[in-house]
Amino acid sequence: MALLNNPFALIATTDLTIQIVVLFLLLYGYLLKRQLRFRQHGIAMFVAVVLHLAMMFAIMIPSFVLGIIPGFIVPNVYGVISVVTLVMAVPGVLAVSLGIWLVASWRFQGLKSCFNKKRIMLPTMVMWLVSLSFGIVLYIIFYWSILVS
Repeated sequence: MALLNNPFALIATTDLTIQIVVLFLLLYGYLLKRQLRFRQHGIAMFVAVVLHLAMMFAIMIPSFVLGIIPGFIVPNVYGVISVVTLVMAVPGVLAVSLGIWLVASWRFQGLKSCFNKKRIMLPTMVMWLVSLSFGIVLYIIFYWSILVS
């Protein structure tokens, strides 16, 4: 399989797979909230944020700084890869920042703090989904030829 022979594709596929796991954790956390299991909801969200942060620092930020900026954004800021990456990064940074804030406030201030912030949770999820969608588009742009071979 060509995917296993390309270390960049393998790393990107691992990251995308983990981001899909994070998506399922977020959906599971939402289901827990609907069932009024708030502590479990908070734990699921905490795990999702920590897993996402690990991937950001291990894969996404180094790829952005070492590959995307010098290889695509600097030479052609209006190119497809540059635009998709920048559109992905802005809601992604906002979503992870809000996610950290929400999880930290729950963890350090207790359950009552979450009820005050629930109007922020849905926009945070939407921003994360937008970022994930553009990340999938970027993955397809880079690795479509490997995937179909």
